[in-house]
Amino acid sequence: MNESKQNNRYQIEENGRRLATIKTYRNQYHLRNCYIRFDLNDHEKIIDPSILQSIADEQKCPLQAMIASSETQKANFLKEQGFKKVRVCYELEVEKDDLFVTEPFQEIKILKANRGDADYLSCCEMLFEYYKVTHEAINPLTSPFEEFIELIPDEVLYSKDNDIIQHAAFVEDDEIAYVSSIDENTFARFVLTVVNMLFEVYPSIIFEADNTDWVAMTLKNLFNVASTVTFDTWIYESSGN
Repeated sequence: MNESKQNNRYQIEENGRRLATIKTYRNQYHLRNCYIRFDLNDHEKIIDPSILQSIADEQKCPLQAMIASSETQKANFLKEQGFKKVRVCYELEVEKDDLFVTEPFQEIKILKANRGDADYLSCCEMLFEYYKVTHEAINPLTSPFEEFIELIPDEVLYSKDNDIIQHAAFVEDDEIAYVSSIDENTFARFVLTVVNMLFEVYPSIIFEADNTDWVAMTLKNLFNVASTVTFDTWIYESSGN
């Protein structure tokens, strides 16, 4: 079995037969880890458990792979290579009928701001700090604030208590793109108020939720959805990194 490399593409072969192709790339917002995408042709023939270790040693950093949870063959290959699953991301499209909460509840007053408003910037600052915390253990945020907010939708729904922003939900049409909070006790009421507002305009809404993010999981747990699409993040850290 031999491994060849051309630019950022590695090919693993045995007797001229391709066993796997691995491509590496970087994410400018999360530079600590080197990301990999890979295709398997016959991974059961790859008996060397250090194939990806050699790539990690060459890159001088941990490797990170993201695959659909349904890709069991790829998951088994990553486990054999010493990767650990560190995060599950849920992708949801939900309707109002999916809500667990159907009884009246105490709504929270929702404010709205747009890019360029002072409160919009304050909400971005809160999100930036929260995002750093939730990603630190897996792959820290490395971009500066100015670059980070370029990714954020132009509209935010938020709430205040004693003139202090408590919660924020950045929305774009029917998508809740980012959520953040500084108060676990009242966030569920806030985000339930937000989703009910959105359901007045859209028949369904979409969002993602990482199981390492309590705010996003609070949003997810408002809904009773039997089937969701999930993606798993796997990390390999060699002894030299």
